[in-house]
Amino acid sequence: MKLRTKITILTTVIAVSVVFFTLLPIRALVINAFRGELEKKAVSITANLSDRIANNIVLKDHFQTAKAFNEVLDKEKDIEYIFVTDEEGRMFAHTFDNGTPPGILSWNPLSGRIRNIQFLDTEAGYIRDVGISVFPGTKSELHVGIREEGLRQTLVKMRYMTIPIIIIVMFTGFIASFIFSRMVTGPLNKFVEFTKVLGKGKFGERVDVPYGDEIGYLARNFNRLSMQLKTAQEKMEEAYTYTHLLQAEKLSSIGQISAGLAHELKNPMTTLKMLFQAYQEQPDMTKEDAEVISSEIERIDNILTNFMGFVKQKGFKMADVDLNDLLDRVLSLATYDIEHSGITVHKDMIEDLPTVKADRSLLDHVFLNLIMNSIQAMPEGGDIRVSGKSEDDFVEIMIWDKGGGIPSDIRSKIFDPFFTTKDQGTGLGLSIAYNIVKSHGGKLFFNSTEGKGTVFTVKLPKGDVNE
Repeated sequence: MKLRTKITILTTVIAVSVVFFTLLPIRALVINAFRGELEKKAVSITANLSDRIANNIVLKDHFQTAKAFNEVLDKEKDIEYIFVTDEEGRMFAHTFDNGTPPGILSWNPLSGRIRNIQFLDTEAGYIRDVGISVFPGTKSELHVGIREEGLRQTLVKMRYMTIPIIIIVMFTGFIASFIFSRMVTGPLNKFVEFTKVLGKGKFGERVDVPYGDEIGYLARNFNRLSMQLKTAQEKMEEAYTYTHLLQAEKLSSIGQISAGLAHELKNPMTTLKMLFQAYQEQPDMTKEDAEVISSEIERIDNILTNFMGFVKQKGFKMADVDLNDLLDRVLSLATYDIEHSGITVHKDMIEDLPTVKADRSLLDHVFLNLIMNSIQAMPEGGDIRVSGKSEDDFVEIMIWDKGGGIPSDIRSKIFDPFFTTKDQGTGLGLSIAYNIVKSHGGKLFFNSTEGKGTVFTVKLPKGDVNE
């Protein structure tokens, strides 16, 4: 059963129940009020009639007494009977056509009381018998029986009035509950459809419920949630894209240094090969030969360790990073390219340079990219100077080259994704480096003079500042 149907049935039942349980006490109130008025009327008639026939009873005037009874019967249509007894308690006069009913004197005996009212269930229906003492201290009693026909007719009229009222209330309640249920379930249906939309991943949609009450408040929260989910989705997609771009650029960097890695490994391997060939011809190995073998193996181990440290990157891992050690490692990775291009590196660093809180592998990527760019900026060879300093809460690393500089018309695009002036470049290196430094709370910027060279500055917060 739908919620709208439940609300309609519930409100209709409530409306009918309210009307029904309201009419019940009203009906009882009307009955009691009618009976009260009826009793007052009967008492008044009986008292007046008693005063009127008192002398007739004393004079034994049956005729005048009967005449008075008939006049009252003609005037009051609700009176069923009248009878009166004399001072001895014998029947004196009555209005019964077929004689007095058996035991009539015991229907409502006064037993010394001045007045008494008794409710009787007779063949003629319910009758209210009002008895009054004509002469106090004697057995003379006047009894008037009044039918409740008027009350019955009134109840019938009330019943006929109640039924249409209940029908009208039911119809009105049904219409009102239907409208109310639409006001409630309409927005709820929108919420249900809206959750289906969100369940399909269509974040950023809005539910339109122009109410200023709790439903409107709920709608605004739903809309806010939708926008937050859309923002989170966009950030996740951006992070996913960024991770893949970073991996692509790393693969490009690995390709650039792989030739140098092969050359770096070839030299110690050639030395080891020559020594083992000599060992085959002359098994005796001198101490110097053993030291050379150990040295070359250690050299190979260092080369592979540096290379694997750059290649292996599984998520971000923040730690205290010594920039001096990191730059030595990066320069070691680029040794072949530096020597092959006729580059001389001047490292001018402060020995006690503060550490920074960063992901070492990401900073490896940043500085390797800047070193390789400086090498490529000087195809005919030249000098690269790497310097560092501590200033306020930041550590700055500057990488200088004496290349041709960056043309002024492209300087604003240097950090744009996919922008490159190289034939085989991806255009992602500086863009990714810029975002890595920015994600560490730092800055990456440059100054360049055409014909004289360029200096890139990496500015990172100190480790104790990030804590």
